[in-house]
Amino acid sequence: MPYEAVGTLYKVFPEQQITERFRKREFILSVQDGMYVQLVKFTLKQDRCNLIEGYKPGAELKVTFSISGREVQGKDGEPLYFTSLDAWKIEPLKDAPMGQDLSSPFDTSDDVPF
Repeated sequence: MPYEAVGTLYKVFPEQQITERFRKREFILSVQDGMYVQLVKFTLKQDRCNLIEGYKPGAELKVTFSISGREVQGKDGEPLYFTSLDAWKIEPLKDAPMGQDLSSPFDTSDDVPF
């Protein structure tokens, strides 16, 4: 089930090679929650690690993600539970798409007629 979060990019962590066949990259999104700001950590996995490239802290983003959870046996034999927010789509909110011409539609090379 997909979820969406809108916020400001707070921090991007370096990519981590966890095993020979698995890599991930995490980032923090600052999300306004009423009167409070929540710093939410998202994970990009495998080929999606590069989705955050080109974005700098302060960028306004919409992140589409899914929630995954797992149980792991703790050292004391008790189960531990982990939850991940797995991002799979990142879109800018305010910036113009790459390649869009932002120049003026008016011809500014002409002299003023008076």
